[in-house]
Amino acid sequence: MEEDKESGVVQRLRQMRQNYGGPTNQANKTNCSPEYIRSRRTGNRRARNLNSDSGQAELSFKNKRGRMKGKIARELFTDRKESYEECMGEGPTRMVRDAVHWSKGWLTDDEEEQLQDKNNDEDQLEGYSSENDKGSLYKLRDAETSEDVGDWVKFYDTPRHKMVLYQGQRFRDVGEFRKAVQVFAVREGFKLCVMENRSHVVCYECSDLRCDWVIQAGRVSDGTTFIITDFMPRHTCIRPPLKFQPQSKWISAIYLHRWKLHPKVSTVEIRDEIEATYGVVCPEGKLLSAANRAKHILGMDHYDGYAKLNQLKKEMERIDSHNIVLLETDGDENGEGKRLNKMFVCWERTSYAFKYHCRGILAVDGWKMNNPYKSVMLVAVGLDGNNGILPVAFCEVDVEDLESWVYFLKNINNALRLENGKGICILGDGDNGIDYAVEEFLPEAAYRQCCHKVFTEMVKRFPAAPVQHLFWSACRSTSEASFYKYMDLIQQQSKECHEWLLQTNWSSWALFSIPKWVKCTCVTLSITDKLHSRLRQYLEMSIARRFTGIARLTADLFERRRMAVWNWYREKVTPTVREVIHDRTIDGQRFAMVEQNGTTLKLTDTISMFYDLDMEAMSCSCGLWQISGIPCAHACRAIQLNMGNVEEYVDNMMSVQNYCSTYAPGMAQLPKEHDWKSDAGNIILPPMIHSPKAVSAKGSNEIVPNTSVQSIANYSHSATNNQQYTQQETVTRSVEQRDSMQMISTSSDGSISKF
Repeated sequence: MEEDKESGVVQRLRQMRQNYGGPTNQANKTNCSPEYIRSRRTGNRRARNLNSDSGQAELSFKNKRGRMKGKIARELFTDRKESYEECMGEGPTRMVRDAVHWSKGWLTDDEEEQLQDKNNDEDQLEGYSSENDKGSLYKLRDAETSEDVGDWVKFYDTPRHKMVLYQGQRFRDVGEFRKAVQVFAVREGFKLCVMENRSHVVCYECSDLRCDWVIQAGRVSDGTTFIITDFMPRHTCIRPPLKFQPQSKWISAIYLHRWKLHPKVSTVEIRDEIEATYGVVCPEGKLLSAANRAKHILGMDHYDGYAKLNQLKKEMERIDSHNIVLLETDGDENGEGKRLNKMFVCWERTSYAFKYHCRGILAVDGWKMNNPYKSVMLVAVGLDGNNGILPVAFCEVDVEDLESWVYFLKNINNALRLENGKGICILGDGDNGIDYAVEEFLPEAAYRQCCHKVFTEMVKRFPAAPVQHLFWSACRSTSEASFYKYMDLIQQQSKECHEWLLQTNWSSWALFSIPKWVKCTCVTLSITDKLHSRLRQYLEMSIARRFTGIARLTADLFERRRMAVWNWYREKVTPTVREVIHDRTIDGQRFAMVEQNGTTLKLTDTISMFYDLDMEAMSCSCGLWQISGIPCAHACRAIQLNMGNVEEYVDNMMSVQNYCSTYAPGMAQLPKEHDWKSDAGNIILPPMIHSPKAVSAKGSNEIVPNTSVQSIANYSHSATNNQQYTQQETVTRSVEQRDSMQMISTSSDGSISKF
């Protein structure tokens, strides 16, 4: 019903556009998305001659469009009860106010880009459901790497240096394509109209209603690469000559070719060229801002990002003295300075919220960075009581290996003030020795293996075995009897696959064996994948900008969730939990009670299956109630028959009161880079660029020998026994012990190598 309504609204909008002088090529285009309604920049359209007949028609169209937009908003958002005053205030409805400011041109360049990211990208950090993990059933994680698309900023070799865009051109991701089109529009002197802006397809048109210029790109099915699928480069509108605009965004786009050809070009040369061309003396501050923006667009600011790490550390510690920022450096061989080896960041608010108010599971993963140094970011992510994704800690390392995971887990243990990892369950993919690091370094922590990793290896080993669906049914079984039932079915289909699964330490990936205190049903690393999708725009930035963006995003996350709780503070449990209870209550209607003895009950279904419940212990023989903390369908039916309230039997961790305690203290916002205090000394150099042979392969299944495990014992012994956390002592101890230690690994041919 909603899709039909949206389709009808968009068709009427299209028809109005065509009736009043719209482009001729719109008849065969697909319907645009609802994002078109709120992202179309009507306030910045070029002024027209209203004395002519065409101008009067366009003015009439503009007035009708205003009335139509109100009707469209009422049809699409029928459930919105906020008044205009509420929409213009703070909190979850701030997007409406920002959209009004955008249309009137009140936003700066940086605020405009941030607003586009908020409007275009879905908020993937809210309402995570582990039931959707099996939606990517046949999607192998190894195939998700983006292709080598080369340099996307290309110019014709002419004095004008016209930017090149053509059909079939490839971009690394959607952000790179958006960036290219925006720069192209500024250089060509026209305004863009967003027709469709989603994570898988993006379409722009010229803002002039009578112009046929259009460009559209789509994402490939097996990765993040974007390809231009439709491009009409010819403009049918009349564009005025370029005029100087005193904005860093305009200057960086117009003179982008200068920074590309000569990265060290001085701002004095750009100022002289602007004065010779436009007769305007540009301020030095605007030129410096334009130079920084151009280097960021071209990916040339990574070296400067490492030089600002000490400033970043001081700013984070200034806003909260309990924030942890550790910088481990190595001496440069040429004696030029110190080079970054590892960087660990953990905010006090996120660590406290995770330890005392979130589920006990901590998903960890490693992301490859797209920068000249090929570094890796290790991440740790948690889940709150509303299934919201909460970033806990980050670590930048040269290579994802055993030593890096030991360093990361050691500092997480100290930041959370745990005793050898007691009280947390770590979910990982088992790559590069993470499982061995957890076993040796955090013996009190529970380790869970990502089922996607097991499934990928199973498909590679037994591609013809028809057991894929049976595997997911087995790994998601919440009781031991159900697990062995599906394992027997797998054995009937393929004995070899069944034997291999039994040898993979199935207790680490079978859901029924997860500790009951975790209160989570996650079996894959979809949590980190969703966070990666949300942070993709920051991962290609310089290291200082990357951590600044992530810190500011996390602070905004705290503020948004702190304000959102006031919409349902009268409820007992969070909205996501209420939806789960609603679904399980409907599913439980088919069960009937057989007997009741005090707080113990027995239910049955239509196929003579019996389920035993203990209402006082909040347990069911199916196991789902104990694992998830939410009453299962059998428990919902039993509570309903006893005229009880299902929400009274939900674990306290998922209550609204606990959720409010998670985000009520808030998180201090990190200032932007231009507001930092200058620090000319203690500049950190970037790490050395490693050769491909020196980089650890993601996804390798090599078994780490006992000698490697033994070699990290001394490296981690002091941290595991020390309960008090001292930042300076930890850094010094880590550097000294790492220098006196040689890590040993086994190569593919069985030889022993040292690095």
